[in-house]
Amino acid sequence: MEDAERKRDETPYIVFACKKCKQFIYVKQTQKTKKCLRCRRTHKVTDIENSGEIVNGITRAVETVKIRQHELALKELGTAPNFTAFGDYKINNSSKATRRKVENSGEENNYLSQFKEMLIDLVDLYTEVPYFAFEIFAENFNIPESELKILFRSFQKKGVIVRNNQNYMYRINLIFLT
Repeated sequence: MEDAERKRDETPYIVFACKKCKQFIYVKQTQKTKKCLRCRRTHKVTDIENSGEIVNGITRAVETVKIRQHELALKELGTAPNFTAFGDYKINNSSKATRRKVENSGEENNYLSQFKEMLIDLVDLYTEVPYFAFEIFAENFNIPESELKILFRSFQKKGVIVRNNQNYMYRINLIFLT
């Protein structure tokens, strides 16, 4: 059993540096191409065979890649690379998020009142309304399209706007509008 495992581990691999980003990669000799994980450049194995180092076994290939990357880092940085974080990994953008919510809440209330006025106008004119009429009226009431979609969905959930399945028209129930 150990002999079978050993034979599987003796497959030849080529360890080479990416021509674009210089990161070391390993590839089986039987493969046709290998894509760099960092820069996504595709390398043909036939072009790489002369420039790369041939190693037997996947474990040796991985170790060789680690060694070559470390050597490259020593050349580039002058010292061994330090991959430790200086701070914690907690995202600390809570103050920005709350500030944006506070700023947007005033605008949302403004759009909400405009949307309610728009619905009242639509009910006065039509019994059933197609969606594009909502878009046209929203432009007249200066409601952005993104805000229209949000308000439209929320009013559908409340039951104010009800869709007629047969012809994609919408009915507006002012009873639920409060």
